[in-house]
Amino acid sequence: MIDHFEIKVKDLQISEGFYRSFLAPLDYKLAFKTSSLISFLSPNSPHPGGDFWLTQGTQDPVHFAFLAENKEEV
Repeated sequence: MIDHFEIKVKDLQISEGFYRSFLAPLDYKLAFKTSSLISFLSPNSPHPGGDFWLTQGTQDPVHFAFLAENKEEV
């Protein structure tokens, strides 16, 4: 299961509008917003800070984190 991920975007303001529309049908809600980061929260997320992050910056490879209950699941 994917735990959380981060996407770096060139223009945070423009990207916010796109991802709000994109994530709305999946019931993601805005968790928090700063001048350099926007976080969205999925419906059953255990993370109060959100699990889908947009950060202002140079576009790099995407950051994915997987959740595992134990070492055997990995």
